[in-house]
Amino acid sequence: MKKILLIAIIAVFAFSSCKKDTLGVSTVTTYPTLKLKGDVASTITVGGSYSESGVVAMEGTKDISSGVKVTGTVNAAVPGVYTLTYIATNKDGFQASTRRYVGVVTSAAAEMDISGTYKRNAGVFGVVTVAKTKYPGLYINNNPGGAAVNNIFIYMFQTDVNVVSAPSQDSSVGEFACTGGVYRNSGTPSFSWVCINSGYGTAARTFIKQ
Repeated sequence: MKKILLIAIIAVFAFSSCKKDTLGVSTVTTYPTLKLKGDVASTITVGGSYSESGVVAMEGTKDISSGVKVTGTVNAAVPGVYTLTYIATNKDGFQASTRRYVGVVTSAAAEMDISGTYKRNAGVFGVVTVAKTKYPGLYINNNPGGAAVNNIFIYMFQTDVNVVSAPSQDSSVGEFACTGGVYRNSGTPSFSWVCINSGYGTAARTFIKQ
């Protein structure tokens, strides 16, 4: 009886070992990469036309740009910020994506220049630099929440005289967006908005031009 039991145990062990060997197979996949043609962010005026620059997608040394899917559209008749998302998929089904931001701005906003130094009116009274770009209505904001550290660079749009915003985008502190933005040009210029980020609360933040 003991011999029969021992033989049965050895047989089970041998079968188990063979099964593991057949499962120990791995494959290597090459993740896709994307590179936008043209600028990541830009603007056009209301009534203008948007021309798509395209994107290059690669799977290792293989060009897979023809298979890229684009989500989002630009409505040149309506002021606002539009996000275009480009998605590439490799032969194994793994995806990569990147985004482009297009601001549609009114002619009045395009003629304005809101660049300069601002200071938050609460909290740590963080200093913010709003820098111009080559596109009317598009700025770079280095401290959108008015924090003590001012190295969070995001795209900031002024799409109308009294409207500012920042679309959801990558930043040094993760995904960042600013909504409900209001720009005030009477008296001392200022703007307010709500920051959408896990490290920030939901209260509106106001910044006064210095």
